[in-house]
Amino acid sequence: MTFKRIVVGIDGSKAGWTAKDYAFELGEKLSVPVLGVHIMDSRLIEESFLEDLVGILGLTHHLGISQKVRDFFEEQASALIEEFLSEGRGKGLKVSSFQTVGIPYQELVHQADPDDLLIIGRRGNRPVKGLFLSSTAEVVSRRSKAPVLLVPEEKRAVKKVCVAYEGSELSKRALSLGIKVAELYGGDLHALYVGDRPPEAPPDVPLSVERGMPEERIVEHCKEKEVDLLVMGAYSKGRLKELFLGSVTSVVMHHIHIPLLLVK
Repeated sequence: MTFKRIVVGIDGSKAGWTAKDYAFELGEKLSVPVLGVHIMDSRLIEESFLEDLVGILGLTHHLGISQKVRDFFEEQASALIEEFLSEGRGKGLKVSSFQTVGIPYQELVHQADPDDLLIIGRRGNRPVKGLFLSSTAEVVSRRSKAPVLLVPEEKRAVKKVCVAYEGSELSKRALSLGIKVAELYGGDLHALYVGDRPPEAPPDVPLSVERGMPEERIVEHCKEKEVDLLVMGAYSKGRLKELFLGSVTSVVMHHIHIPLLLVK
């Protein structure tokens, strides 16, 4: 496995701290630098947005409130970054941080190079729950040129790795990465195909074949087999097909409760 860096989004949420834990663990195992990225969402400090928000909450708006909100977020960000750096250095890791103001998914994608591994929590911090309907995790997964590891709120030991496999070049890349991850953790690995025309079994990797809706069976299979990490190719069916039929990646992402490593 040849990642140049581990890039992790840190936002103070429970899933964000779990992403940090995985980042430190992999940074240590791979002996690569870990970069912590914190983005202050620029949409939350726009004066027009704050006017609408305080109106909804029944409060009185006053000029300069955006600066007070910004000051609060900056203080919070400084504390998060300091904790991140302190813990990483305490583990003997080469850690650094990057802080900016912008749209979180845009900045995260911008910071990760194709030969990095980008790790983010599946449920990040949202100051106003339900305010923004788009999922940072999903947009990042679509736009990132680097592999993306999406993690839930709870960390778990990686003992069983499953790779969604259907014989395409993308799934072969996913399998190759899955093999390396399993070796890194000393875990068991198997591949899963869902459908009526199974591909040739990959060399030295057990292949489970099941029937049904791929997105549903992948999620259920991981539950039944107590899988700790799922590896799969991301958005491999094309944008037009996704528009009309939906994406297996998206459905799996929203329903699986274990770490999901998406290969681009």
